[in-house]
Amino acid sequence: MSSVSFRRFVLATTLLALPLSAMPNSVEAQNRYNSWSPPGSSTAVPTSQSTDNLLKDLKALVDDAEKARAADRMFLRDLRDLMARYELPWTKRALFDDFVDGDFTKNPSWKAVSGEYWVEQGYGLRSKPSAGGASTASSSNGKLSKEELAISILGAVLQGANKKNGSSTTTQKTSPAAPAVLSTQATISNAFALNTEFSSWKGEGSYAFAVTQGASSAGYRLVYTPKQEGRSALVELVRVTSRGEGVISSHSIDSLEDQKTHNFNWTRDKLGNMVVKLDGKSVLNTRDSAFRDPFDGAALVNVGADVIVKSIEVLVTP
Repeated sequence: MSSVSFRRFVLATTLLALPLSAMPNSVEAQNRYNSWSPPGSSTAVPTSQSTDNLLKDLKALVDDAEKARAADRMFLRDLRDLMARYELPWTKRALFDDFVDGDFTKNPSWKAVSGEYWVEQGYGLRSKPSAGGASTASSSNGKLSKEELAISILGAVLQGANKKNGSSTTTQKTSPAAPAVLSTQATISNAFALNTEFSSWKGEGSYAFAVTQGASSAGYRLVYTPKQEGRSALVELVRVTSRGEGVISSHSIDSLEDQKTHNFNWTRDKLGNMVVKLDGKSVLNTRDSAFRDPFDGAALVNVGADVIVKSIEVLVTP
């Protein structure tokens, strides 16, 4: 059997081994792909090799086909997306806390950047934003500390407001409550899976789970906004860069203010595909490749919500 025939044979048996539901509709595929046509039919029975080896062999074939320009570009991209969904690369735990020890300052070590955080035994981590009212802005050099900068950026993301530094003289001004920000250092690969159990107790404010890079807290935020007057509850994926912030994807959901425990599962693969599941049901599915480097931290950000976090876990690629 020639090398080309052998590769066609392996590709055919590989595709036969994948679930039919994962393959494009035949009419859609004809419109989507320019010149690809399936290899000749074969009566061979798919091998019983493991899924890992199957994906490894398929990846090698796709790499060869891409180099030789032997298949349609969109078809190869779809194959890579399909493989990414089956690879499940998140096997190493980078962060975990269920707060049962009653102390969020160690193992792992979280730092309260602003606001108030405490552990309610039997429930989990709770928080309260810093009180609003009169505040003093007395910086004479016009600079913000790293913590003040992080608060400003995270607050702008969730509140849609820009905070400006005070003048060179001390002034009194009334400001809204600052978000309650809790952060921790963690080595998080570009591809990750974040799982969290939480409960929401009132229809106010918003709450975010974040992976961050550097002191500016650039990165991604999974934002939950409870149901409020005139609109339904909302889940959003937000991107924060040095150029600003923007909503990547959003989806309206049913109210979670039932005081029951719910689960977010947020995954990102190495191609930038992100999926968010709420209680096992997919609510967001999008793609963003703005960040290619690893992340170095995680954060929780509460802007006026009453959310209790029972546990949080981040899995990464080895």
